[in-house]
Amino acid sequence: MSTENNFIDFSRPFVDACKNIFLTMASCTLSPKKPEIKKETTSRGDITAFIGLSGELDKGDKKSPYKAMLVISFPYETYFKIASKMLSETYTTYHPDIHDMGGELVNMIMGNAKRDLKTLGYSSNMAIPSIIEGKNHSITYPAGTTIVVIPFDSEMGPIYMELCYSTVE
Repeated sequence: MSTENNFIDFSRPFVDACKNIFLTMASCTLSPKKPEIKKETTSRGDITAFIGLSGELDKGDKKSPYKAMLVISFPYETYFKIASKMLSETYTTYHPDIHDMGGELVNMIMGNAKRDLKTLGYSSNMAIPSIIEGKNHSITYPAGTTIVVIPFDSEMGPIYMELCYSTVE
């Protein structure tokens, strides 16, 4: 199976998990838009939460190591609305109280996706989530990975999920 086909199978659990976590945690319905290949390293959001993942894809007769990263980016306004909904407080500026929220969300999405990836033959080792805040910040992706952006519309504003994936030779 090609890396491209693996990527399609690999991405589905993340889209499903993202929709489920935002609905459960923030009563926010996400509508995925058309995915696109991302060439630049500048974030589409102002606040970015990300987490790395590595492991092996076991297809019975062959085991292939892989590396990947999940990135969720939010414009400030969207992040504030989600934080306000989740924490039952009103936030209109970036505040230490809401700093870790993005990391918690990306961790929950990864945990849900990891469970479903296991049924597809993926073993997974998760890293610790990290947060970057600020306009026009850059993201460092694992070398040799293809980055796909899946934009979501929601009643709270746009959210951008990025996945990068590659098998390791």
